[in-house]
Amino acid sequence: MKIGFHISISKGFDDTLRRAEQLGCQAVQIFVKNPRSWSQRDLSDADIEAFGRLSAELPVFAHLSYLPNLAKIDEDERNLKGFLHEASLCARLGIGALVVHPGSRPDRRSGVRITAEAIDRVHDEHDVTILIENTAGQGNVLGRNIEELAHIYEGVSRKEKTLFCIDTAHLFESGCNIKERSAWKNFLDEFERTLGRGKIGLFHLNDSKAAAGTHTDRHWHIGQGEIGLEFFRMLLRDKKFAHLAGVMETPKMGNMDEVNMEVMRSLLPPLVPRSSS
Repeated sequence: MKIGFHISISKGFDDTLRRAEQLGCQAVQIFVKNPRSWSQRDLSDADIEAFGRLSAELPVFAHLSYLPNLAKIDEDERNLKGFLHEASLCARLGIGALVVHPGSRPDRRSGVRITAEAIDRVHDEHDVTILIENTAGQGNVLGRNIEELAHIYEGVSRKEKTLFCIDTAHLFESGCNIKERSAWKNFLDEFERTLGRGKIGLFHLNDSKAAAGTHTDRHWHIGQGEIGLEFFRMLLRDKKFAHLAGVMETPKMGNMDEVNMEVMRSLLPPLVPRSSS
């Protein structure tokens, strides 16, 4: 598995590449614009050239910013407009995959339907694979279990351009105690039975500061949270996922990115070459 981090682009794509190289990343995830603003971004020729230098070195995944709620595109036009804008930035940069949260809505049935509609709207305009991320299930957030993810997937027309991003912290917090091998195996079996083989396109590798089943979204440092090291060792050594990337979204605290990367490297199979930092 290619290991990396979500890295800021606030200082430009060349700085993102420098940071990725410092950490020894084999893949990166980015926001393509300011994640806390509705304002749209104009890409300059210099931006595109700098991104080309980044993507020439590493696989790059994008993550939809914080504000668009895909389950409420019918209530606020900014939700769909923002989603479409970020997909257009991905298309212009040549980013092939965009991670999205299903959104939040009290009426879960309509929320699932509208999230699928939002994904269809993007697929109608842009050739980008959408990676639907599972969630911790806090409040009215959708995507807390395979059933809800499957209902969204069933409503999407371009299934060949729709995959899933499995966040380990969210899975644990949603009630799947992946510290137990049997729970992880049961999850994978149900996932493949319901959604099919090869439908996982990315992992978010996060430990959890919250206990299993709390539905509280609290990412934490690898091996220092409630999940612990053994699960991550098991996942990284599973040949079934060796072709995928795993991105850490652990809190940015001091030198913890370096610490988390070193911990992850220590869990990789001995015969896998490690990139130098």
